[in-house]
Amino acid sequence: MLRSLSKLQATILGVVVLAGLAFAGIGIFAVGDQQLLWSDKLQVTAGFRQVRGLEVGTPVRVQGIKAGQVVAVEAPAEPGGDVIVHLRLSGRMRNLIRSDAAVQIVSEGMLGGKALEINPGTPSAQPIQEHARLASRPTAELNDMLGQVNMTLEGIREGQGTVGKLLTDPQAYNEFLALVRQGKGTMASIQQDADALKSMPVVGRFVPEDPEALLVRPNCERNRRYFAEPELFEPGRAVLTADGRRRLDELAPWLEGLKHKGSEIVVVAYADPRSDSPSVARAITKKQSEAVCDYLKGQHAVQKMGWFTSRKVAPLGLGTSAPPLPEKEPLPPARVEVLVFVPQG
Repeated sequence: MLRSLSKLQATILGVVVLAGLAFAGIGIFAVGDQQLLWSDKLQVTAGFRQVRGLEVGTPVRVQGIKAGQVVAVEAPAEPGGDVIVHLRLSGRMRNLIRSDAAVQIVSEGMLGGKALEINPGTPSAQPIQEHARLASRPTAELNDMLGQVNMTLEGIREGQGTVGKLLTDPQAYNEFLALVRQGKGTMASIQQDADALKSMPVVGRFVPEDPEALLVRPNCERNRRYFAEPELFEPGRAVLTADGRRRLDELAPWLEGLKHKGSEIVVVAYADPRSDSPSVARAITKKQSEAVCDYLKGQHAVQKMGWFTSRKVAPLGLGTSAPPLPEKEPLPPARVEVLVFVPQG
């Protein structure tokens, strides 16, 4: 015996049926839109000697923009003829694709997927007409390239070309090996001479660091904090005192607040210009700047910008040399400056 539905049940059933019909209609419309059934479209063809896995539904792009798809693949009329590929394109491409446009089969990714790429042609040519046939370009395939590589390797094995002669002629190989060894020996000798020059105190003075490159940056905002030498070190030494470490700990939040993209930190140390030995002063200030950099990086990671990025933290000891830019305020003669340069614009 059939039981009639209540008014509420009938209403719910009706809503479910209407919702199902609505979703089905939306799905049909979406598929039709994907197939360009409801919008302005442009039908063209192209001929290829080999379609290389091209099939119905293969995407078509114009300068990388999705423009349509392959709707049919027609076999050649006779052996050796072109395979005719029918394309359905969006009508908005009508004025972009010209009569001298060319189409090429390209690979998508490493799994061998295919797509058609249309080069739209030159602006001076006429817009393409409905059912026009596009010119096709040869397709560069991995198998073709491997074949060319094999031919090249075969030529090398047979002694063709410079590399082939080198590998098959023992005398040429031995001469080349001797030349390489001589070059390595020459480079090692140059490196030894350079190291020896750097270790000579007199010559070392004439190879100073470049303060202008580090301190003069017109395109950056300069942020600075400074400490008199006794606030961080014992006079004439490069070991941070307990009070010096505390002051650098207090400086860390300021540096944290200046972690901007492209920012760099420079720690520059100066000695009293009245120092008796400029060379000793330069060596001490170099070690002092390095000590500050090492502490800030080791204890507060001021160089880290993120999980995988960091910024430059550069030490610079200028000894008794004056700053490259004149100071506008009185500063301690023996001091350490911590500067943060932030690019502008």
